[in-house]
Amino acid sequence: MSGQITQKALLEVSQRVRTAAIVLITGICGWFMMELEILGVRVLTPYFGSNVYVVTGSVIGVFLLSLSVGYILGGWLSRKNKSKNIFGAIIAATGLWLWLLPFFIRPVCEGIFNSGLDENWGSLIASLILFGAPTMLLGTVSPIAVYWLTSRASESGLNAGVVLAFSTAAGFAGCLVTTFYLVRVSIRWTMFVSGIILAVLGCLILLHAAIEGKTKRTLQ
Repeated sequence: MSGQITQKALLEVSQRVRTAAIVLITGICGWFMMELEILGVRVLTPYFGSNVYVVTGSVIGVFLLSLSVGYILGGWLSRKNKSKNIFGAIIAATGLWLWLLPFFIRPVCEGIFNSGLDENWGSLIASLILFGAPTMLLGTVSPIAVYWLTSRASESGLNAGVVLAFSTAAGFAGCLVTTFYLVRVSIRWTMFVSGIILAVLGCLILLHAAIEGKTKRTLQ
């Protein structure tokens, strides 16, 4: 009897740790999503001007469009058998993109600027090329997280609320820290470090998925 109680307690602790880890990952991704959006406006300004109706509008528009695609993609990927491997690969790929981004900003922006496009279309296309893919990838995180957390249909609303609330709160913190401090330190190094953090996080998820898969095969 005591063994069953101990096993049940361990399962409950394991479930709580798993839930906390999933929510924490969504928060980390929410932080870097807002960080990238703030940095995006900052890096495009020297090439396309600081007009709020041009650069800022282009960046926000691209982020909204990319997130909408990411949400749909994440919902579809969540039902795949190896969704954890996909999840880890997505975060690692996003980290690699952020790490490489400083090398591409200047050639992309100068190429678009020199092509003769006006600042409206130029800033929009530059935003799409530089920030569309990583934002879309980050957008897949929340739907997958909600799917993992939900074991009964009655829990779906609460789980979605928790994931979105925590991700948004973390994004708020990332927005303030980036605006008040990081842009004044180094945009390049901020992207480098952010990319490394996300890449490491993705690799850890992939490692955990590999260990979990090996354990299940051993038990079988």
